Amino acid sequence: MRILRKLPYAFLLGGLLLSCSQEKKIFADSTLVTYDDFKEVIDLKAEKVGLDSVLLAPIQLQVYDTVLAVMNSRADKLVHLFGLGSGMKTAEHVSVGQGPDEMVVPRFIENDGRSVQLSDLMTSAVVKYDLPDFFKPEAPVRSERISLKERAFGEVRLLKGGYIAPARNTSFLFHVYNVKGERVDSIGGYPEAGWETTDAEKLNMYTFSFTTNLQDKIAVCYNWTDLVEIYDGAGNLCKRLYGPKQFVSHFKEVRDGQVISASPEKGQTRDAYFCPVNMGDEFWVLFSGKSESEENYSILADRICVYGWDGTPRRILNLDEGVFTIAVDKKNRKIYGISDTPEFHMVAFAY
Repeated sequence: MRILRKLPYAFLLGGLLLSCSQEKKIFADSTLVTYDDFKEVIDLKAEKVGLDSVLLAPIQLQVYDTVLAVMNSRADKLVHLFGLGSGMKTAEHVSVGQGPDEMVVPRFIENDGRSVQLSDLMTSAVVKYDLPDFFKPEAPVRSERISLKERAFGEVRLLKGGYIAPARNTSFLFHVYNVKGERVDSIGGYPEAGWETTDAEKLNMYTFSFTTNLQDKIAVCYNWTDLVEIYDGAGNLCKRLYGPKQFVSHFKEVRDGQVISASPEKGQTRDAYFCPVNMGDEFWVLFSGKSESEENYSILADRICVYGWDGTPRRILNLDEGVFTIAVDKKNRKIYGISDTPEFHMVAFAY
């Protein structure tokens, strides 16, 4: 169920937008975004998804045609497959380990319609399976295993026939790889704030999630400041969007002997963007804007911001139940999300 309402958000402007002009000028080459820039808002109502087995600790979702795949992190087999319509489990795959058919910390790579691809955050490997083979109850046989020659520091995505992954390097954002896993480029750059930061502070302050259009565009969505950047496949910055609340989280470097890290400054951090999803001619991304210092804080986000790949704010989808990760069934126009309150469960929103 959905309810369409037109903006502006007159009732939000006083409480949600930061009016401080100094903060608005923090990021060079940025376009300020407010709630008014989104042309419409759609209210979506959650429906509980009935599954025939317990989700111990689900952390990621992916949709493959008629199959909903769940990364269930505390189970013996990590990838659980369910029928989209029935909610019945059809298979469990991928054990934890370092054996030939095992993975340590697997994550889904986007569905390209041709194969199931998983990346291992621990080993920087990409494993491919044929779609029909992976959906069978029997253990699938991988069709290919690719070792990324330069370590990836996060989830892997598809880009112009190869791969892209975070580099965790203050000089650039990403490593770009060819189909053999060889690094062919390092691209992107961290935004510069209006004050000096150490390397440790910068890496934590600008922690990000990202998605691609599979070909020639990259959307970088920062987790602790409401900043979205769009790059082309060559690493040129096309658009930097700051908003809709225009805040920056602050971190302080901490030294413990030889170990250097950074911790959030109390009362100076907010959750921003998480879990961006490529939707073809646009991308969707969860947005929070909440601070841990606020009453009834939770990690769950109850809003999806929709942007075109040209950086145009298009819509806001308001969710009546917060979630921390999403996947979209484009064919049946449903958003699947996971909540951990009061316990782990799955919900769906028709759009």
